[in-house]
Amino acid sequence: MIRETLIFFAALVVGAIIHIVTIFALPYFAENDIWNRVLQIGPVHTVHVISNPKQALDLSGDLDPTFAFAICRTDVSQAPVLFKGRIPSDFWSLDYVDRNGRSQFSLTNQISGSTLNVVLATKGQQRLMSERPDLVDETAIVISATEDKGFLLVRALVASERDRDMIANGLSHAACSPLWTEETFQ
Repeated sequence: MIRETLIFFAALVVGAIIHIVTIFALPYFAENDIWNRVLQIGPVHTVHVISNPKQALDLSGDLDPTFAFAICRTDVSQAPVLFKGRIPSDFWSLDYVDRNGRSQFSLTNQISGSTLNVVLATKGQQRLMSERPDLVDETAIVISATEDKGFLLVRALVASERDRDMIANGLSHAACSPLWTEETFQ
């Protein structure tokens, strides 16, 4: 009787461990996560504007349809990324999101006003920028990249539907590009 009880509890513990490992591993094997949906939007270092509420909800149920969005996929393996533009909205926020869909950095217009000037860089690139101040504007906000690939997401509040096109137009004029090329250092 004791032997059967011990086997039962051992099987219960092994089953619980397998269950917990499966739950924690599932996000790493998901193919329909936010990262894969952003990959389908378009090429890296390009601003993609989503102002249609239905398109925003199709991308992610977490995106509020009262906002217009600008998404820029980033790759800082070769150079930092500069995201710059004027956001014509009473409120906007920017998130740096890593490959796993986790927000690593966030800022709002309360910090920088209507002009967005952000540099996403690795620690090594930040050291290089501190040695070469001519490479980056002194008003730029520098974000530390936790991974080589991720994306920057700008949310701009659309207070009135009449303003949606104006805000989308402003977002479409934002620039997202590598801060330097190989020729910069030659």
